Amino acid sequence: MIRQSVVLLAASLFAVSAHAQLAGYATLTVSRMSNLQSSPYAAPLAPNPIDNSFNPLGGTFGAYYDFKTLGPVRLGVDARTMLLTTKQGAESGYNGVGGKVYSYLGGVRGTFHTPLKAFEGYVQGSAGLGQSNYGFPPAAIAAVTKETNTPASRIIYKNNFEYHAFVGLQLHVTPIAEWRVFEVGYGALSGGGHTYPLQSVSTGVVFHFPVAQ
Repeated sequence: MIRQSVVLLAASLFAVSAHAQLAGYATLTVSRMSNLQSSPYAAPLAPNPIDNSFNPLGGTFGAYYDFKTLGPVRLGVDARTMLLTTKQGAESGYNGVGGKVYSYLGGVRGTFHTPLKAFEGYVQGSAGLGQSNYGFPPAAIAAVTKETNTPASRIIYKNNFEYHAFVGLQLHVTPIAEWRVFEVGYGALSGGGHTYPLQSVSTGVVFHFPVAQ
């Protein structure tokens, strides 16, 4: 009787997973922002050396909802926040305010099966708001934007249009949970007449929630 109950419960959970469309995720994210040396905020720091990139890390938190099947692809939407920071900014060998990137993105995704049944792949395009200090100290940004009365300890964040393309692979671990083995992203922040390419690599966990069919 107990064995039959366990089998029935497992079958029920698998059925829920098979139809689950809504999922939330949390991942560890390592990234790189580049094209700093030609930034307009680099000029006020001359002749000090400027690194062309910095490597913030942090977390990505989001959710997706897959709602339509077209042939072998399941279509859906995704919303996410990326919170990335590092003590090393644009100034070579200097640990100050560091580099910060905060992203708020929405996008569309397509999920597909792989030759290995336990693995699921996806591709995604996202866009939204990206806030960053580009790794530059407040004094450098204030000098270009003509901001006055800016305390040296206050980080100045600038708003940007941000866009990304993502490719990832997930492994079914339990009926309601998956391991996001990897996600690779490439995009950029565009603002103030300058573009800052942003690359990322993530890994983490995904949890599915049943949705009434």
